[in-house]
Amino acid sequence: MFRKTTLIFLLFAAAAPAQHRGDNLAFQGLPLNQPPGVRALALGAAFTAQSGDPGALWFNPAGQAGIEKPQISLSLSHATPRWRENQVYRPNRMFWTLAFYLEGLYTPDPADNGIWDFELAQDSSYRIDEPALGLEPFSAAAADWQRDLKRSGLQQISAAWPLRISSQKVLVSAGYARSAIDDFDRNDTFLDPHIGYDEYGTVPRVVNDTVRFSWSRFLRQREGDLHTFTAGLAWAPLDRIQLGLSAALLDGQSEDLQYLRRVGWFDIAKDNRFRFAYDTLDVVTRGTSDYRALQYTLGALVKLERFSLGLQVKMPCTISRKWRASTVTTTAGGPEAMATAGTADFRHPVSYAFGAAFQPIDPFRLFLDYQFTPYSQGGIDLTADDPTNRVLPDQSDLRCGISWQPLPFLELLAGFRQTTALFVPDGAAIKDRGPSADTWSLGTAITLARYGRLELAMASRKMNYYDSYYSNANYVTETFSNLVAGYTYQF
Repeated sequence: MFRKTTLIFLLFAAAAPAQHRGDNLAFQGLPLNQPPGVRALALGAAFTAQSGDPGALWFNPAGQAGIEKPQISLSLSHATPRWRENQVYRPNRMFWTLAFYLEGLYTPDPADNGIWDFELAQDSSYRIDEPALGLEPFSAAAADWQRDLKRSGLQQISAAWPLRISSQKVLVSAGYARSAIDDFDRNDTFLDPHIGYDEYGTVPRVVNDTVRFSWSRFLRQREGDLHTFTAGLAWAPLDRIQLGLSAALLDGQSEDLQYLRRVGWFDIAKDNRFRFAYDTLDVVTRGTSDYRALQYTLGALVKLERFSLGLQVKMPCTISRKWRASTVTTTAGGPEAMATAGTADFRHPVSYAFGAAFQPIDPFRLFLDYQFTPYSQGGIDLTADDPTNRVLPDQSDLRCGISWQPLPFLELLAGFRQTTALFVPDGAAIKDRGPSADTWSLGTAITLARYGRLELAMASRKMNYYDSYYSNANYVTETFSNLVAGYTYQF
């Protein structure tokens, strides 16, 4: 029982390539398009129309043109991504006891290998555990497994310097950001061929009109760090017009693990019969991946007295992955090892973000952003063809935030964000849109006069979805909690 994880950024969970029924290692877990920042987290990432904040470097570089004095900013993050799944099998009219095996309600005895189910049912030792009833399918109590990670450390450090070149106001900036490359995928009932879903191929027929399929346990995990080095340039050619450009170098590495551990095989035959036998086969792959990319971002901002409009364009780029791995296959005859290596490219398409900021009355400011990334126009190029590699759906990202300044030195922040994932669940009625993840956030900023500004933000993200098959449904929950603290000093 297992599935996908979305690409997780240390601040916000972003988007990940589809993972379906145990996809092979590719770019899972790689944060692609979500920048850091304490105020950004608190405001639901509605930062495209922000002006005068050093965090604009990671969003719309044009917003940095509003900075009046040199500034340096630092932030730390503590994040907890969590994955869990509840797999529910549906007894069918022909082989209704088969679901007990895959649901974990019946544990076969090795002494009964190859015995037909109707013969086992006549034995007094045949016992079925009672299923848990009345549980909400997405709840932790109903989950078959749960995986937690904890990530702490430096999130970002950046600096900005305003300059005067002739009559033009110019701002230069530079920054470093660290994000996590985390992925976890598990499927305790990996069936080959998948008898409950036509999209994974037709089930072959063998002698005597019997269908044989294997039952394995699948696991994939990845842990690593992505380092982003960014330089920005912003200027204000007119009093109300700001323009900006940034270049970001992405460099990272991850430790990768993937294994397929066969439990055994099933034979399904006519007359509503089936049998099971244990059969061991382990395929374990361990390796590392190196990531590298260069991405440019263009920005523009129109700043009026109480209203601002912002535009951000992330140019297309290619994220390369160089990988090395060792695969050990263990059968009854013993282990065999094989070393492999290769390259893969993620073609990230152009991305557009539009933002607006409005100050209806002095203490309040409202922010609204919308970002669209046509990932279907990108894709992943692998060393060899892989049937698990699929076309990614387009991504929409709606972000809104509000700030309230009840005192001159105190600002309170809140935000909401809804982002579609980069995969489509199996059996979904809508084939070109991923499930939505909702993020709620809160934060505050305290100005300490000449001693700078302290910022604190927290966010909680949750995404529920389910895979639907003829044989079963997988109820998946992904959550992401994050606490970020930052300090900004203005010279």
